[in-house]
Amino acid sequence: MTAARGITVGRLAALVVLVLAVAVAATLLIMRATDRSGAGGTGGDDRPSRASSKGATPGPTNEPAGGPAGGPAGGTPYAYTTEQELVLVRGDRPPTRVPRVFDLADPHRNKVVWSHDGHRVAFFSDDELLDRREDTRLITVDARTGEVLRLPCPGCHDLAPVGDHDVMVLSNESGATRAFRIDLDRPTAPRTKLDNGRHWQPQLLGATPTHVLTGRYELSGGDPGMELRLNDLNTAGITVYPRFDSNAYMPAALAAVGGGQRIAVAARHNPGGCTAPFPIHVLGPKGEVGGSDQSAALPPGYIAGVTGGIDVSDLWWGPDQHLYATISAWTCDKAQNAQDGKKRPHRPATLFRLDGDRWVSAGDQPATVVRPLDRDTRMVLVIPDCNAPVERADAITYCNTGSLYREEAGKRTKVADDVLSLSAPATAS
Repeated sequence: MTAARGITVGRLAALVVLVLAVAVAATLLIMRATDRSGAGGTGGDDRPSRASSKGATPGPTNEPAGGPAGGPAGGTPYAYTTEQELVLVRGDRPPTRVPRVFDLADPHRNKVVWSHDGHRVAFFSDDELLDRREDTRLITVDARTGEVLRLPCPGCHDLAPVGDHDVMVLSNESGATRAFRIDLDRPTAPRTKLDNGRHWQPQLLGATPTHVLTGRYELSGGDPGMELRLNDLNTAGITVYPRFDSNAYMPAALAAVGGGQRIAVAARHNPGGCTAPFPIHVLGPKGEVGGSDQSAALPPGYIAGVTGGIDVSDLWWGPDQHLYATISAWTCDKAQNAQDGKKRPHRPATLFRLDGDRWVSAGDQPATVVRPLDRDTRMVLVIPDCNAPVERADAITYCNTGSLYREEAGKRTKVADDVLSLSAPATAS
């Protein structure tokens, strides 16, 4: 399903039809001009546009908030994406569906985030994907009402939740990467420029209400890898971490617990061959880099750099303040020449929990992405691991989409197929 992009005028059967068509077209042009004025929040009428019935399918708009952590009555909300839309599920009420083209192969272009109060989900329009970066909009969906807003955000390419109900966005509209803060409770207010005294790194890996973890893949100045910085939004202080041997697709998890910051990242070593490791590091707010024992997740007979490897699909802090990850494993067939052809799957992605500094199994059912909704319920997305050669004509779709389940007391009920991503409000805050 895609949103209508214009008006199709049929054969003129009567003068009334012509008048109505002209009136509708004029109305749309006025709305378009109003929506574009004041882009960037620096002047003019910056009122956001509402989703029309052709642009989204909202749920009821007159229901109270209620629920824990600001979630709507009827349970914690969650959202999932397919190649053609984002679907917001709010308990037993009708879901809100927002048309948007999502990239099957590049998760950097598909980011979906939740405000820390759990009230709104936010993501960018598909204009950058369609080479219309100057037309990019920040789309927000109210989890309490289903209302959809589209805010002008030219040049925006990354975002992260900060504060209780704000998002930080990165924009390269002017050439250099700049950061702005947008209050989703006051979407018509001017956005606030964030200045850290230097150029912002081009990736937002994650955020708590007060801190943002940014990254940049660097080729110069030593071994290639990811350079990370922790930015304190209150003091403008910056913590720089040692360069990580990792490519730019780096799972990260951040949470604020008891006034402190909990940070973890997973680093896929370069090049990502059959024996490349994938260590998970817990980071300290002053630049500390810790390790963890992944023995329980490794394939049998594992010898580092020789016999096999693992892949970390998902990383998040749970409501019990433990760090969780979904990890798959494989062995290597030395008889094969091509690196991808060497992989022999040992275990699909399943759930692991960090106890102290050791990872332990926390589930034996396949799970690529997991998000808890309450103590007894969680959503689980299962996507084929594709750790070995895939003989399929639709390999890109097959290896990047899967089935979404609702799991209660270990029993799974399928919710949807062809799902690309899963998200939900933060559970540890």
